[in-house]
Amino acid sequence: MEELREPLLAFEGPAAPPAEVLARLVAWRNRYRMAREAGYLLPNLVEAVRIELTYHSNALEGNTLSLRDTQLVIEGLAPEGGKSMRELYEARNHDRALREIEQWVAQRPMPTPLTERDILDVHAIVLADIDPAAGRFRSERVLIAGSHFVPPGSQKFPDLIPRMLELANRQGIDPVVQAAEIHYNLAAVHPFRDGNGRTARLMMNYLLLRQGFPLTIIEVGQRAEYLSALDEANTGQWGRFALFIANSVERSIQRQLGD
Repeated sequence: MEELREPLLAFEGPAAPPAEVLARLVAWRNRYRMAREAGYLLPNLVEAVRIELTYHSNALEGNTLSLRDTQLVIEGLAPEGGKSMRELYEARNHDRALREIEQWVAQRPMPTPLTERDILDVHAIVLADIDPAAGRFRSERVLIAGSHFVPPGSQKFPDLIPRMLELANRQGIDPVVQAAEIHYNLAAVHPFRDGNGRTARLMMNYLLLRQGFPLTIIEVGQRAEYLSALDEANTGQWGRFALFIANSVERSIQRQLGD
């Protein structure tokens, strides 16, 4: 296994999703906005999507709670079947982290930059009561199960983290492409010993939400395609991963609109 010497990627250039795909996403976003403002969306839609997003994001990491179990935990109830406390905390914590980034979108004027503290705060919520290192960057080396990619050592974080944030905060980039980029870069730097995937998907959604897109779900049924696209991006070929995220955004909007 060889470490990727430069894990950060700028999602710019001809590898980006075709212009017609990105234009279609903007049209879907505008249609969603109009439906929301006109009161056409079901009253419980946002809560249902929150539950689904929490379920899928945790299931991608091996959590065995069902969608119904996840709903019960978020509502403060205990599901049947003797589930572990860790799995219950994962559902509770992801929902809390999701609501936190929604508050940021509601309270922060644009363009408030994404900061290191934001990433640490989200991670602290994701692993609250699970990992004593919640909200702190790792100091040890880590491996990613099933991948040949080896994340960088923590001695590189003082250089990598600011550059990652600089990329995430630059202006004039398509919002969906930039959301895919922060997801990939966070996963590639892998700054935590656990919870990197969930944190990356939450930060991706934060960038999408503040640009007017609804929550985007990466479904557990697409796990193999998702991981394969990430692996390909680890070689520097990021186009497939960006298109995968774009398709996930479109699918999520269509589902929420009932199309």
